[in-house]
Amino acid sequence: MTASKKPPIDNPILSSKDDVLGRAEVARDFAKSVRTLDATQGVVVGVLGPWGHGKSSFINLMKEEFETDPEIPVIEFNPWLFSGSQQLTDVFFSEIAAELRIKDGTKFAAIAKGLDEYGDVLSPIAIIPWFGAWWDRAFKASKVAINWWTNRKKGSRTFRKQVADALLQLDRPIVVVIDDIDRLSTDEIRDIFKLVRLTASFPNIVYLLAFDRHRVEQALTDSGVSGRAYLEKIVQLSFDLPAIPREILRSQIFEQLDPIVDGVENVRFNSEAWSDVFFEVVEPLIGNLRDVMRLALSARTTIETLGNDVEVVDILALESLRVFRPEIFQQIQKNKTLLTEVRDPYSDRDTKKQQAQIDEMLELAGDDAEILRSLIGRVFPMAQRYVNNTHYGYDFAATAKRDHRLGHIDYLDLYLERTAPSGLVSFRRSEKAFLKMADPVEFASYLGEVEPEQLEDTISGLEAYEHTYPVESIPSVSAVLLNLIHAIPERSQRGMFDIMRPDLVVGRVVLRMLRRIKDEVDREKAVREILPNLLAFSTQLDLIHTVGYKEGVGHKLVSEEMAKELNDSFFRRIDSEHSPIPRDEWDLLRVYWTLSEQKGDEYVAVSFEDPDEVRALLSSGRSVTRSQGFDSRVVKEEPHLWWDGLVQVFGDEEKLAAAIKLLRETDGETPLVELAERYLSGWRPSRD
Repeated sequence: MTASKKPPIDNPILSSKDDVLGRAEVARDFAKSVRTLDATQGVVVGVLGPWGHGKSSFINLMKEEFETDPEIPVIEFNPWLFSGSQQLTDVFFSEIAAELRIKDGTKFAAIAKGLDEYGDVLSPIAIIPWFGAWWDRAFKASKVAINWWTNRKKGSRTFRKQVADALLQLDRPIVVVIDDIDRLSTDEIRDIFKLVRLTASFPNIVYLLAFDRHRVEQALTDSGVSGRAYLEKIVQLSFDLPAIPREILRSQIFEQLDPIVDGVENVRFNSEAWSDVFFEVVEPLIGNLRDVMRLALSARTTIETLGNDVEVVDILALESLRVFRPEIFQQIQKNKTLLTEVRDPYSDRDTKKQQAQIDEMLELAGDDAEILRSLIGRVFPMAQRYVNNTHYGYDFAATAKRDHRLGHIDYLDLYLERTAPSGLVSFRRSEKAFLKMADPVEFASYLGEVEPEQLEDTISGLEAYEHTYPVESIPSVSAVLLNLIHAIPERSQRGMFDIMRPDLVVGRVVLRMLRRIKDEVDREKAVREILPNLLAFSTQLDLIHTVGYKEGVGHKLVSEEMAKELNDSFFRRIDSEHSPIPRDEWDLLRVYWTLSEQKGDEYVAVSFEDPDEVRALLSSGRSVTRSQGFDSRVVKEEPHLWWDGLVQVFGDEEKLAAAIKLLRETDGETPLVELAERYLSGWRPSRD
């Protein structure tokens, strides 16, 4: 990964070459003004600004100016390395002394020694074995105790004067930087300022403190004593960092997100949707550069993982809430079904309860309620009925799925769980199939490689693309789909309310394809092109009924004249010939029953002597009824045969019995044969 492609890190900049806020010159000027201060009695300087506004970066820019004068040593004391008030007191002076020895052990030896002894006198617990020179002291603990007691008798003024005298010999002041004060505990903040106050009058020491004024003033306020007044007595010169211009924050957001998105192959990014989501959801949640980095860091892994599978604009909207408003994000997780479900606009079932859930979300959002409203409008439009009475239907749900939006429950689950739900796994196959529609040969080849158990869901998912089917490929693609009906196995574990069958699943997609052809003449031409390519009688009749005028079935996609012509031509043909592929017939009984109904008294029963044909007739007459007891979760299944239809097609029960006997001789004692023989014996299912 190149430097430009590396993920952003929430660290302060180290030099002016990384300055994107244009603060380098201001920092240099402020550092120059600090250098010119009269430090003979010590100076305390503050760099003030809210958390995340770049105080550490500003100090680093100031240090660049200090470093132009090698005579000015800059010492950094990090209070975060020490926990508790006692440790801060114990190591404050020793750490500064140690840093001075590192800078120039000879030049600052007297000052370092004086600070060590001054710190010892102030704090009786001055032995911390893990900090450099302190280890030697700990090793000679008995000697230290004697020396400490001797020094203690001299009093702190003696050592303070020694330190002050040594400091007066310096040509340039020492700059002591203490950063991140506002991130300490309240007690630790108070101790830091006590320590600074204790040594603020040392000559030639400039304390450069970085903190959030509001946080520190709160911490220093005690028993009616104003924290602001306390602070003003200590800090003589301060610089308040200006607010970061909104346009710079925007440019930084784009600059940090671009490399992430660029690194994702086939990334899904809707630039038209981005502007609304950015201004209404993302930008209002970002207040400083640290927020920019936090969002970029947090979103990076998600985008790299899901960016080619889920709309990135939606990801950024939810990542913004997850990072900056986790309480709202938790509500989205909790109410994910409510936010994505399609509801009948004319049904008021549970509407009050669901409206109350949305209202609760908005109330919990508080000042960010408007952001949540915008999120619902831009990412979860299905729930707009609860915020502005706008209703979206099933077509939009299909569009959301097609566009990989988090407004569809499958993609929201994928984002929340990082594991593709089963419905989404099948939709991925649907998507691949759709991309191959422009080439019917490739389309057929791809579906031919799909496992039979996966075909139904794969084909069903194609409904999501109903407005984008390639018109020129519709005849060929429709034929491919219709010829696959027989290959889709019937699901053994359908629920009581699952009415879908393979022919309905395929038929819904083909119907949408034909409707995509707006001109009736072109549509009729497409139907004429499809029919000769359908291999099974069952499939041919299914298409004829779909495009025609049969009550309850037909969708009137062709003229009445053409519908009648197709119907008559089909039945003339099957009255004189048998199916060339009886093994692939999935509704053969319906075909011949319809023939018998149309011919009426003129119908002459067809002689079925091919076991494959008999099996197809019996199988297509088999159905399963499901029932469930009032006090039971168990769904009972009972197979039935359309016995009356079979008798009518075969001509009488004797001919049907002969056909069943033929099938037994071929197939043996199969469940289908056994069921047919039960009917022959007079058994009929109960009607309870």
